[in-house]
Amino acid sequence: MANRRILGIAIGVILAAYAIGGLSRINFNVDILRLLPAHLPQVKGLSLFLEHFSQPGELIITLEGENPDATRSTALSLAELLTAQPELVSRAVASPPWETDPLGLAELLALLLINQPPDQAAALAARLSPDQTPDVLADTLATLANSFSPAEIALLSYDPYQLTTRLAGGVFSEDTLSEFSSADGTFRVVYVQAAQPFANYVEAGEWIAAIRVITASWQQDHDVTVGFTGEPAFLSEISRSMQWDMTSSGVVTLAAIALIFWFCYRSLRPLLFLQLMLALIFVLSLATAGYFLSDLTVIGAGFASVMIGLSVDYGYFVHARSLTHRGPVRDLRRNCFQNIAWTSTTTAAAFFALNLSSLPGLSQLGNLVAIGVVIGAIVMLGIFAPLAMHTRDKVEMQAPRFFERLFEARRFSTIGAWLTLALVGLLLGTLIVKGPPKMDFSARVFRPRASEAYPVMDRLSQKLTSSDHSLSLVVTGSNETDVADRLRELESKLVDAVNRGDATSYQSPLPLWPSEKNQAANLRTLSPLADDLPRLRESALAAGFTPEAFILTEAVLNQLGAWQGQPVPIWPVNATSEWVLRRIVSHQPGSSLAMGLVDAVPGREDALTQSLTSENVHLASWSQLSRELARTIPPEFIRVILGLSAVILLILAFGFRSFKAVLLFTATTGLVLACLAGAMSLLGMTWSFFNLAAILLLLGTGTDYSILLLLALRRNGGDAAAAQRELGLVIALCCSSAAIGFGTIAWANNAGLAALGQTCALGLVIDALISLFLLPRAWAWLHRREPTPALGQ
Repeated sequence: MANRRILGIAIGVILAAYAIGGLSRINFNVDILRLLPAHLPQVKGLSLFLEHFSQPGELIITLEGENPDATRSTALSLAELLTAQPELVSRAVASPPWETDPLGLAELLALLLINQPPDQAAALAARLSPDQTPDVLADTLATLANSFSPAEIALLSYDPYQLTTRLAGGVFSEDTLSEFSSADGTFRVVYVQAAQPFANYVEAGEWIAAIRVITASWQQDHDVTVGFTGEPAFLSEISRSMQWDMTSSGVVTLAAIALIFWFCYRSLRPLLFLQLMLALIFVLSLATAGYFLSDLTVIGAGFASVMIGLSVDYGYFVHARSLTHRGPVRDLRRNCFQNIAWTSTTTAAAFFALNLSSLPGLSQLGNLVAIGVVIGAIVMLGIFAPLAMHTRDKVEMQAPRFFERLFEARRFSTIGAWLTLALVGLLLGTLIVKGPPKMDFSARVFRPRASEAYPVMDRLSQKLTSSDHSLSLVVTGSNETDVADRLRELESKLVDAVNRGDATSYQSPLPLWPSEKNQAANLRTLSPLADDLPRLRESALAAGFTPEAFILTEAVLNQLGAWQGQPVPIWPVNATSEWVLRRIVSHQPGSSLAMGLVDAVPGREDALTQSLTSENVHLASWSQLSRELARTIPPEFIRVILGLSAVILLILAFGFRSFKAVLLFTATTGLVLACLAGAMSLLGMTWSFFNLAAILLLLGTGTDYSILLLLALRRNGGDAAAAQRELGLVIALCCSSAAIGFGTIAWANNAGLAALGQTCALGLVIDALISLFLLPRAWAWLHRREPTPALGQ
């Protein structure tokens, strides 16, 4: 006895250490692109964009009011208030930095000058010669008097010699200003950078909560509507939602299982042991996943309730067998092994088959649940079986008699069969009349159903974006020269795309991207202009410009002089340059990226994408991603479904060694899937990226019911009443638990996970009804002229 106790304690310590080690490795990952095939061009492009050009520490606060001037002043006051919180905020920006600090532009404007083609730099140097400067200054004054462009006026007011006006027009245009304000000025944006990077979503949530407190107090004195979005908001919102989905669905599933078990058996001790086994299975499954998964996606977070709802099936089966078993525990395990082995194998195979899909999110869900199912079968046979034998008593043995008699009663079976036939007729009729469910591959299936950050981002895009058909242009290379060469090659393609009607306009990062050759040549040409500053200043003053108007020009020429002799390529480093470049360029040793925008002509997105993209050039958008997935995912799922179906049929053919049994299984499964499609059409549901996986899951989970019935029919010589009496209650319990497991994630905040839960729960109920009430009659009809041998004969 003492040795057993020591052994038990040792095993407990080992399991605890194993669980702690695995659980400590789990993190939440909110990147929805992690759910999608990484090899698809659109996924690659968007992944590069999010990895290199999103701002993980930048919160976007939107302000919307009625008066443009008042809204602008409130945005500036909020930015000033937040900037005064250095422990929370490193910067808060509510207007273009060059509005308040024109000299901050000098470095970036100097970069534009040395990046241009050498012949343009030579022409600029010629314009600043003593004989041409009067004409240049006169042209600038005329332009200032007649221009209606705020951006042009702002630049020329500090650039009398037009050093950079032509080059900077595309960088500091009204489109750039729209990063902060809508056209009518009633919608403003404040960009808030966190003082420190976030270690995890908890820190992001705490930081946002602190910003909200400050903003809420400030908002009491300002009549504006405030919204929060951006990467930190998405991180905090989605991660907390994932945590809640996993925790709440698991708890609700456990509670529902407890209620079902108590209602059927009215016995506390086995119920408590069953709940403990499910908790153990969950911890061991998640810990096991932790050793080969670095993080948990929004789809993987739904595995808890699904795994619990499936694993409890084996507990139900073991408990039901234990009530009538009179031998030792090893015989009980032997009697239960065949059924549990069959069902757990097919279920685990179905979930592992999700790895055949190129959707990483579904693969993760499949691996997690499959591991849980295998661990569940081992725990229920190895640990719960002796506990079930130990806790049974006369009350437990008598309790399920009512339900056994219910499933044995001919009247109940007849009524159930007719009702199931009526349901099947309704669903098949709906499928014929309304057609199959529609396909929905839009980006909304990735989003949370209840969110603040996403609607705010949609509102921001609506207010600040001039086109609904903009595509992100991402160009990659191993160094600056690679990217520069590709940008120059791409320039002609972009011009051709506009000329042939595929695009309306584009914004290329080429003017800001350093060219070693151009920089070296232009510094030789332009840096000597710094020595000519006294003459240029006197000429500008004589033409009528104020001394302040020459300050920026002086700073630009001094920057050119300071760069003389420096190695190329040269990158600007001040705050204004960093602000402008943060969403345009990304450069680090061994990897360089540039980003631009292309406005596609509606309906020409595919042609534009095909003409521009290559291994190192990506043209991506969420709408393009949806179209790409719609083309690739359904055919892939068809191949996976056919492959899994073939494997299952081969396994069953080997096990049953009966053509009629395999035929019945195939017909039952086909009928279930057809009825599911009809039910989805009736309820207005659609097929999406994720609930297509419901077909795979039903092949491995729902088919357990028909497999169990077929095995029971063979054991009982084709006696349908005996088979229903033996397994009717067990299948009803299994279906209820599994449907509840999937049903609890039907209310998950992630739309894709919720659709998967709804579809699977609906399919399981349909499968259980058809298996319980129609399959035995079909068996009897097929074997009406022959005796049915018992299994093993």
